[in-house]
Amino acid sequence: MITRPNLANNSMANLPSNVTTPFLWMWGACLRIWGLWVGLMALFSAGRLSFWLLYMEPERIHDWRLLRGSLVAGWRDDLAVAGILSLISLLLILPLALWGRRHSFVWINRWNMVWLTLAAFLEVCELYYYSFYHARFDPTVFGLGEDNTSAILVTVWHDYPAGQVLMGVLILGLALSCGSNCLARRWDRIWSEDRARVAVLMSSLTLMAVVWLSVPMAAAVKSYANSIKNSNILVVRMPFNAVTSLASAISERFTYIMIGDDPLAGIHRFGFSSVAQAAVVAGLDPAKDIGEQLFMTSPGKEVSSHPNIVLTLLEAFGMDPLQADGPTNDMLGRLRPHFTHDYLFTNFMTGQGATHQEIENIFLGSPITPLTLDRAGQISFRNSAMWPFKKAGYRTIFVFAGSRGWRDLGRMLPQQGFDEVFDRVDIMAKYPDAKANSWGVYDEFVLRFAREKLEEEAKQGQPVFIFVVVNTNHPPYTLDTPHRSLPLSPATLGSRGNPDMDIRAKVMATYQYQADQFGGFLDAIEKSPLADKTIVVGFGDHNLHDVYHYELPENQPDVDRVVGFFRLPTSLRPANVDLARFSGHKDLMPTLIQLAIPGGQYFNTGSSLFLPQSSFDYGLSLFDRVYLPEGVTFAVGAPQFHAWKYPYRELVAATSQTPPEVARKVRQVAASVALRDWYIRSQVIANRQETLKRPAGHLAGAP
Repeated sequence: MITRPNLANNSMANLPSNVTTPFLWMWGACLRIWGLWVGLMALFSAGRLSFWLLYMEPERIHDWRLLRGSLVAGWRDDLAVAGILSLISLLLILPLALWGRRHSFVWINRWNMVWLTLAAFLEVCELYYYSFYHARFDPTVFGLGEDNTSAILVTVWHDYPAGQVLMGVLILGLALSCGSNCLARRWDRIWSEDRARVAVLMSSLTLMAVVWLSVPMAAAVKSYANSIKNSNILVVRMPFNAVTSLASAISERFTYIMIGDDPLAGIHRFGFSSVAQAAVVAGLDPAKDIGEQLFMTSPGKEVSSHPNIVLTLLEAFGMDPLQADGPTNDMLGRLRPHFTHDYLFTNFMTGQGATHQEIENIFLGSPITPLTLDRAGQISFRNSAMWPFKKAGYRTIFVFAGSRGWRDLGRMLPQQGFDEVFDRVDIMAKYPDAKANSWGVYDEFVLRFAREKLEEEAKQGQPVFIFVVVNTNHPPYTLDTPHRSLPLSPATLGSRGNPDMDIRAKVMATYQYQADQFGGFLDAIEKSPLADKTIVVGFGDHNLHDVYHYELPENQPDVDRVVGFFRLPTSLRPANVDLARFSGHKDLMPTLIQLAIPGGQYFNTGSSLFLPQSSFDYGLSLFDRVYLPEGVTFAVGAPQFHAWKYPYRELVAATSQTPPEVARKVRQVAASVALRDWYIRSQVIANRQETLKRPAGHLAGAP
């Protein structure tokens, strides 16, 4: 008969490793695995509740069963993650058991600390990620590695308590690990080998069952999330923890962004069985070449002379800060009179949520993004919006405040039809007094460079197309360059403004500076000989993330609405333009082609904003939200409808029955997007197959 060890002198904590029996060792290991399990469950639950308390107003959820259901479903998600990580820890320390019990227990404690610290770090990062992007982890998170990583780290360090967070996460991971180890040591001392045998068997069976069921459990959680009829991404994704959110982002990246060999992936994603079915819904003739029908011819006859074009991407130039514009808070500066006598579209919606994705969207009309970071960046896409301008004889130039190496722009843009790419090196070489922050040269010098380049190229008698990207209005919102002093009052943002008044003031100052500098650029164009020969467009790539707190889905229009401004020569100014029509980035290139090169063929992504309003104008944000006069639908593939609470300003929180006509229009939008996805995806796959037959370095030619 085996007796209980003497607690005073022979506790397991004091026994040498060669005396401890295998089952008692295994029970000690299981106790530490269970400690990891409990710690992870506690962390994930705390993270889920933190999301609820920080970003969800409880009174907005009328059905408390939804919260309870999300928490219960979330625990299944947590069990799956905890089970897998626990099994990994156990497998990692099993070989160390041959070395000795003490060593294996030390290492299992270390692995526990690693998993707990990593889980805490991911939970905290996702909390901050949501505060900035209003979404849980998605493929945009990988921009940290693909973007200007050093600049992002500087931004994070300046704008967030990164040092305190890292220290807190390390302390939390260490505390949870030590706490679980102390509890395990106490249980070590009061357990007999007979009971340990049963406990080890039950623990092993439980762990194997959880690991075996982890995939079905995760699928059940995903199914539950998909069944929630709510457009608020936080409600829908509440059951997931940070680990599964990140795993989902990775899966989405490889499924939708890292293009495989199936050209119909996007067609199926948007709910169509075939290209022909999508074509019928989009109003195309499936009996004819569907790819060719995706191109349109701009109305009008070809002309012999074309206006110059300056298309300006203004970083984070959302419309909502203009709600606080007034005598004591001048948000526009020299841009104000231009907003009055030129064309500012007030329901102009962002196409994507980040700068690089927006550049791809404007030139390629691509639902697949990032598209050109991989080998696809070497393809000269037939649908590039620059080819109609090249065919019409334009000199095409890209001017960037940052580095041409960012997102490999210097290599990608010439493949899409740009003759030259200029960046911060060129700008600072021309203006030795120019100053820059971590993201690029200040707007004043970028816009001066673009204007002088326009004047220089126009002398050659060739029309010029210049795409300019300025980025001063970007975290960490540095403005250590001489600039005009304008009235600034952070208090005007009201209670919805960022509670950190210092950040609020910095954000408003860079927004104000950007608007004023763009206004000065327009003033210079107006006074130059090129005034009657130049179209100038200014648009925001996305809204200003750090300025307001948003209640979603009610305030979703404020998240998606950006500045869409056109300055036209007198000869091109039409009468009776509807500035309130729903539009967005999808309409930029069709509008410019209609104005500058009538008769030109282009990839059909939208409408011309200066032609009579069609019966189906809409805004399309992130290829997901469709804006219509009746309301807004979320999820193009399976629309959920929100009516307007206040016309074009705020939405009703609860989902409504989707009107049949709205459902038809959204289905048509989905078909159009799916066909574009198919067309672009097919080019990538075809080019990949051709590359295998061609000498290395040979690139697809321009159309």
